[in-house]
Amino acid sequence: MRYNRRYFLTLPPLLPLVAACQADSRQQVLASANTQAAQRAISTRQFDTRDQVRVFQAVIATLQDLGFVVDRADSTLGTVSATRFGSGLIRFTVSVRPRGNANMMVRASGQLNQHELSDPAPFQRFFEALSQALFLQANNID
Repeated sequence: MRYNRRYFLTLPPLLPLVAACQADSRQQVLASANTQAAQRAISTRQFDTRDQVRVFQAVIATLQDLGFVVDRADSTLGTVSATRFGSGLIRFTVSVRPRGNANMMVRASGQLNQHELSDPAPFQRFFEALSQALFLQANNID
């Protein structure tokens, strides 16, 4: 097999460009305002219920009550994606998963104008409203 020497001579100057692309993506991941553990603590809550369908329905209702438009909802996967327009474009994705035999774990992630949402306030508002919705559901209060 013969190799054209011209291609091997052009490869070394391109290597720094490839390395720069990798460094940029790593810097974006590491540049988030919170550590991964801190972000997970902000964006995850556990609820004492075994009823995944009720929690899923409460997530949808809560997002709508907070002014979001539900873009996608997949009850099989337990995921909901929603968007809210206002001072900026906010996107929320919420997943509902069983945790053990008696709990449901709800994890939310958000973006504000294409940047990771690391401010804890929107997550706190969402989880407070979700807790109230689940309480009202559990007590059959409309």
